[in-house]
Amino acid sequence: MKRVKTSFAAEKDRLAQPVYDATGQLMYDKGTFMTVFVRARLMMEGHETVDVYEDDIEYQIDAVIRPDFQQKTILQLRHLSSISEMEDAGPEEIGLNIIRAMMGSVVEDFFSEKAIMKKVLDMRNAQEYLYQHSVGTMIVSLLLGTSLGLDREELRKLGLAAMLHDVGMLFVPAHILAKEKLSPKEYEMIQSHCRLGYRFLKENTQLEETILLPVLQHQERWDGTGYPEGLSGEAISLFGQIIGLADVFDSMISDRVYRKAHPVSEVFEYIMGDGGLQFNPRLVKEFIKNINPYPLNSLVEMNDGSLGVVEKTNSPFHTRPVVKMVKGPMKGREVDLLKQRNLVILRSVSNPRGSS
Repeated sequence: MKRVKTSFAAEKDRLAQPVYDATGQLMYDKGTFMTVFVRARLMMEGHETVDVYEDDIEYQIDAVIRPDFQQKTILQLRHLSSISEMEDAGPEEIGLNIIRAMMGSVVEDFFSEKAIMKKVLDMRNAQEYLYQHSVGTMIVSLLLGTSLGLDREELRKLGLAAMLHDVGMLFVPAHILAKEKLSPKEYEMIQSHCRLGYRFLKENTQLEETILLPVLQHQERWDGTGYPEGLSGEAISLFGQIIGLADVFDSMISDRVYRKAHPVSEVFEYIMGDGGLQFNPRLVKEFIKNINPYPLNSLVEMNDGSLGVVEKTNSPFHTRPVVKMVKGPMKGREVDLLKQRNLVILRSVSNPRGSS
């Protein structure tokens, strides 16, 4: 943002702050182009200077990315955190508050790096899935980091690394990202995103190695079966381990161009089964304990087509809560899914059509 004399403002300039008249009435909101008419009216009202955006990128960051990012963050917190539902939350509730407070720091760090923001804009404009996936991965990573006892500064770095972990995908052709079955050469191109993202951030930002390394390592696996270097165990940075687990979780529960999202119960089973293999057993334990995809009052769809509202969680068995049935043969009944084993939640339902 820069301040210029109103008479010198160019027509391509956009107002970076709302402008009011002498009575306090809004004349022009931020984002308004400085047309000849707008400039003349502002000068007649006595506004000798105005604040305008430096360029269109700054405008998009402030008017598009900032509110969109915050909205998606809040949504992810609502659907991924069980901490606020505990009767005696104690230090874990404090942990969730830390996560919420961390969002401001993480976002401000993004905005201070113009090269990063250009890529985030590219991500949002070219691949909406990548943008949403990055936010989801960041939230899960922060929840895991909090449960592991990371301090505020470590959480800030973890959040940045998680949000940027897939930036290298922007250098992979979009048609390859949309394919389900890849040729060996195409698979190599997908694998290259770790190195490409790391190299881009290394050359174009001032981010420290603690943040950059997980971008390179988030596809490494505990048992050495990952890429790009085939690292195993503690040779993988802790942030790389955390983001690797969060990345898999968010990818599997999200719709892709070539497939529908997997039921969360199946994803939990997959992650639990890979503790000690793909993922650090300690992280898997914390994940199962702290990540709840079905918080209180969630509307959920069952495998028999029934709909229910989550009334109580069965921590740590978050995929088996107590549900009040609102549609189906058991409508009106309270069902404990820990006991009613033939019923499985398939997904959360955001639009409760037909639930009455």
